[in-house]
Amino acid sequence: MNEKDLLYFCKLVETGNYTATAALFDVTQPTISMAIKRLSDKFDDPLILQKNRKSKITLTDAGELLYEKAKILLQDISSINYDVKHASDKKIRLAFSGEAGNSYIADIIMKFYQAGLTDLIDTNIERSADAFSDLTNGDVDVAIYSWMVPINDPEYFVHNLNRTELVIITSESDPWKDVQQISAADLRNRKFVARDRGYLTRECLEEVGKLGNFNPNVIYTAQTMQTMIDLVKRDVGIALAMESSLKDQTGVHVIRLKPGQKLYAYMQIAMRKSFVPNKYQKKGIDILRHFKP
Repeated sequence: MNEKDLLYFCKLVETGNYTATAALFDVTQPTISMAIKRLSDKFDDPLILQKNRKSKITLTDAGELLYEKAKILLQDISSINYDVKHASDKKIRLAFSGEAGNSYIADIIMKFYQAGLTDLIDTNIERSADAFSDLTNGDVDVAIYSWMVPINDPEYFVHNLNRTELVIITSESDPWKDVQQISAADLRNRKFVARDRGYLTRECLEEVGKLGNFNPNVIYTAQTMQTMIDLVKRDVGIALAMESSLKDQTGVHVIRLKPGQKLYAYMQIAMRKSFVPNKYQKKGIDILRHFKP
């Protein structure tokens, strides 16, 4: 059994097609077939079943177990390959979302500065979903993000930073300027300014729409959180925002969703447990593991 055979096997399970799998790796279809045969011989099990070339492939019980374990093993191998090749790196690749950056990145940089380690930080701002995806893929070492539910995965070291409520914001001249609480259904006929899909506040807005049985009418997609807030101040529309992003804002009115419909954003810092910092990175990783807002 070798790494490439497992890689071919996993990709075949995901594509469901020998020809497509071969094309992805720029190899011939028999190459994929021989890899599956080697695995089948090793485990004395067909692993993959297919009635004919046009039928859908299915997995045996052993095939399903091998797929789940092989995914983990391949990820660990990828992590090992990266860590060994970069054993002399003097950088910590840190991805963070816009909200997380506004809330914590200055304090983190200050702690690295106090430790004389500012040269270690290599930062990249991304959507929360992309930051965690890059962490999973090994493209970054640490991710700081916010999401609707706290991530609790044994494959990661996760440190909870904060929880903030999602609230509706309007201008101070909006007809709802004196309203303190609403239900999701009340928002059915309002126009929204929102972030693009994949950003936390947009995903939460879609959830509010489900709670109120409507599709949010997004009239403008803002590139930044601040632009979204500024457009609300100018009566372009209303928005759903994280309360923590409003602490230094004036000119907006905050309305809360009624109990039972409230949504929250959970801010976390995470790193793969499989990531082994080298001697240059260790002090910086210790700072991040013990960072408190």
